[in-house]
Amino acid sequence: MARDKSAAPKDEGKKRRIRSAVFRRIMSVGFLRHFYVRRLLRFMEKSKAKGRALPPELARLQQMLARLPEKKRAEALEAGLLSNPEEPPSREMRRAAARQDRLRSDGRGYRSGAVTERPKRRS
Repeated sequence: MARDKSAAPKDEGKKRRIRSAVFRRIMSVGFLRHFYVRRLLRFMEKSKAKGRALPPELARLQQMLARLPEKKRAEALEAGLLSNPEEPPSREMRRAAARQDRLRSDGRGYRSGAVTERPKRRS
């Protein structure tokens, strides 16, 4: 029997609240959180090895985690899961994220077309 996909929008909001409440409860249990983190990292690695595209949110997460050493990725992901998403990030964190987005992927400075103008170095 197939599910009816024409559910009322008000039901979607209620389902989302229930789903997020259950997820928060599960993430408060240590061994379940560790299991979820390991499984998510393994899924992202296997998807990359097989050449499959990740959803946009997971692709961005994988891009950020790739900058960390392999042993620190699980810790960083777990810290992100424990943080309160309703709490807005501080000004310092927002500026650091914007600065990180402006940096080139090879780590050699800012991308061309960036707003800031850097003085030329003399050789």
